[in-house]
Amino acid sequence: MVDKNHADLYDDPVERAQAWLTKDDDERWKAGQWMSTLLPHLKVTSADPSSPARVTFSFTCLDDHCNRLGNLHGGAAATLFDLCTTIPLVLISRPGFWQFLGVTRNLNVTYFRPVPMGDEVVIETEAMQVGKRLATLKGVMRRKRDGEIVSICEHLKANIDPEPKV
Repeated sequence: MVDKNHADLYDDPVERAQAWLTKDDDERWKAGQWMSTLLPHLKVTSADPSSPARVTFSFTCLDDHCNRLGNLHGGAAATLFDLCTTIPLVLISRPGFWQFLGVTRNLNVTYFRPVPMGDEVVIETEAMQVGKRLATLKGVMRRKRDGEIVSICEHLKANIDPEPKV
């Protein structure tokens, strides 16, 4: 079991990213909470901390994630993008630099195609630009079976780390 509180102890970028998603000790991530239906089906498949930092995930769309038409709900897709595009920051964060991974200031999602229940998608994320206070992240969600892009996002974040003591 990986420990999210010590994610920075993992040399392997995939383990470091996955450690952040594994929050057994955090009450907000346990069953009954709104993200609990997404997290068990989200897996880090690759991670690269070099510039730009990138993390790729796999996710299988189940009934709990669908709208009444049986496709991935737009809100579920946006939630996945919000979470997944933040994870590249895990690979480059350090005390005083995106240590708390910031907060969302804008999340723009564009939907192209449905993701039917049972389909697996690949979510590719990248830290396009990371400055002292602002970051621009992007995500692309593709159907695994044919590689077609189903949605994309641009995620802007603001750093909330306290100023380092001088």
